[in-house]
Amino acid sequence: MAARRRTTTAYNTYGSVAYAPAYDGSAVRAPRREEELQRPRPKQRERVRRQELTRTQVQVREAGQVAPFAVVGFLAVAVFAALLLLSYVQYTVLNGEMVSLRNEMSSLQKENATLSAQYEKVFDMETIQAAVGSTMVRPTNDQVVYIDLSEPDTVVVYGEEEAESGLVGALKGIGSVLGEFVEYFR
Repeated sequence: MAARRRTTTAYNTYGSVAYAPAYDGSAVRAPRREEELQRPRPKQRERVRRQELTRTQVQVREAGQVAPFAVVGFLAVAVFAALLLLSYVQYTVLNGEMVSLRNEMSSLQKENATLSAQYEKVFDMETIQAAVGSTMVRPTNDQVVYIDLSEPDTVVVYGEEEAESGLVGALKGIGSVLGEFVEYFR
C-alpha cells in the first residue's frame, strides 16, 4: 500500500490562477517572530568628545562707497516706473471717457433719429399743400438761380491793398523784410 503524502502548503487562488504559497502581496518577505528574537540588537556607542569645537573667524570686508552710476541707474528706473504708472492711469481715464462718450454718442444718434422723423413729419409736402391751399405754386425758370463753383476760391480781406508786381514790388518786399529784421533785434 502506498502511503499518500499530504501537503500542508496552502495556495491562494484567484479564479484559475494559482499564486505562490502564503503570498501576502509584498515583494519583501516579512520576518517571522523567531527570526526577530534571534537577531542581535545593535549596541549604542557613546561618543566622547576629545576636542572642543571652535568657531572659525570670518573676515568681513568693510562697506565701500556707493557707485554714482548705480545711484543714477536706480533713479532712472524709479522715474521710468513712475512714468509707466502715470501712463497707465492716463490710459484708464481716457478709456473711461471713451466709454462715456460712446454712450453719449449712441443716445445722441437715437435723439437724431427721433428729431429727423419729427422734421420729416413737419415738412410733409401734402400737409403744407393742404394748409396753404391753392396759393402755393412751383417756381418758374426765371426765379431759379444756379451758382457756378468751377472757379477756384479766392479771398480778399477788406482793407488790404493789392500786392504790387515787378521791380517796384520786389523793392518794397525787400524793404519790408529788412524793416522786420531790424525790428526783431531792437
